[in-house]
Amino acid sequence: MKKYWLRQDRDITEYRLLSKDKNRYLRQHETELILYDGAENMLKRLEIDTKNLDIEKLRSDYNALCSKKQALQKTYKSAEKEAADLNRKLDNLNQYLDRNLEQQTADKNIGKNTQSL
Repeated sequence: MKKYWLRQDRDITEYRLLSKDKNRYLRQHETELILYDGAENMLKRLEIDTKNLDIEKLRSDYNALCSKKQALQKTYKSAEKEAADLNRKLDNLNQYLDRNLEQQTADKNIGKNTQSL
């Protein structure tokens, strides 16, 4: 938790400059530094000012989008389930109608055969 609090105050690269053993710090935090630099470069490419970011606003937007995503996923799953149910009913209906058509044609053929005798 303390690390997180420190990162909000200062740039992570500043800690490397302030550490006594810079190489040791680099070895210990190499992945964090790479991720930090990558994120910073991506924000610069998108022309987003990293100094004036409102973290709380971003978090609230993220949480709102997550809740919207969950609601949409529930809706999608229920629609998907309903579509599968309707497809099953359609298959059953088609199967029933095909049997009826076969029985009707068979009955007509039997009727024709009995009339011709």
